[in-house]
Amino acid sequence: MADLKKLSVVIPAYNSEKYLEKCVKSIAEQTYQNIEIVIVNNGSTDSTPQICEELKNKYNNREFKIINLNPNQGINWARRAGVENADGEYIAFIDSDDYLEPETYETSIKILENNNCDLAQFGIKLVNLDGELVGEWTRQDMTFNNSKDIYKYFLTDKTPTWDMWDKVYKRNLFENLEWPKISALEDYCMSAQIFAKADKLITINKNFYNWLQRPDSTGQSNKLSKLDDVLAASELVINLTLEKFPEMLPDALAREIGGLSNFLLDFWPQVSQVIRKNYINMLNEFKARGIKIKASTAENQKLLLHAHYLTTHPVLYKAYLTTRLAINKLTGI
Repeated sequence: MADLKKLSVVIPAYNSEKYLEKCVKSIAEQTYQNIEIVIVNNGSTDSTPQICEELKNKYNNREFKIINLNPNQGINWARRAGVENADGEYIAFIDSDDYLEPETYETSIKILENNNCDLAQFGIKLVNLDGELVGEWTRQDMTFNNSKDIYKYFLTDKTPTWDMWDKVYKRNLFENLEWPKISALEDYCMSAQIFAKADKLITINKNFYNWLQRPDSTGQSNKLSKLDDVLAASELVINLTLEKFPEMLPDALAREIGGLSNFLLDFWPQVSQVIRKNYINMLNEFKARGIKIKASTAENQKLLLHAHYLTTHPVLYKAYLTTRLAINKLTGI
């Protein structure tokens, strides 16, 4: 154990009394021996604080820290507090309702070190409350040897790349990052900064992370109230792309359009009727604004549909028009 570098696993926990024990158990029983468990109790109003203390006593074979934030500071600042209080040379994250396969960190760190990488990313299993598999996000065994290729992968890979919890990181990647106080797209804007900074990434063809799919998840509720957070995260990523990799701006803008429209789809499914009703009006409006659209192509039909969703909210409509004009200027599409 003395030869193993310490890994700090950060768990943001908010009202997690039903799930936290299974999560912590999956970390405590990891085959990797030098682990520090850092739970950030983020203003919980249930029995989460008491459970944290019970788990600290139960798993006293592991280093254990409990950080209490009051009131709730949002998941991104909870993660920041965890990193600031962690002692490990490696950092990992897990959400308090998820759990890991026992060999996750031993395998990932061995691969990371053998290949001299800054971070390693593994695959994800989507599971229901009964532990049954309902989907998978499988990675291929790939290595990216420079920050430009890493950032391109972040923006363009078909499988989502930006979740914070499917990776092991070298601690130095978290130096001088901007931590916006948001609770929507927080993974996206933080991963963008990390991917832009890393020199070498390896992806692993093992689905180690069990992501619990539950209807009452905080990520699935009250999304409209998080609209400003979504826009703030999107702006951060666009500005980062312009600063570091301006040639990838079309990729970043295309990713932004998809993310914004999907955000609206989650809580405004009835807008589909508005789309059908206003389709011709929108085409005329684009024409009046001088936005050139080749409506015969499938991709631009998709972008037009996104635009209809965005018109239901003035701020998002403005964001969409700005983004669409930028894509047109850069690509002619």
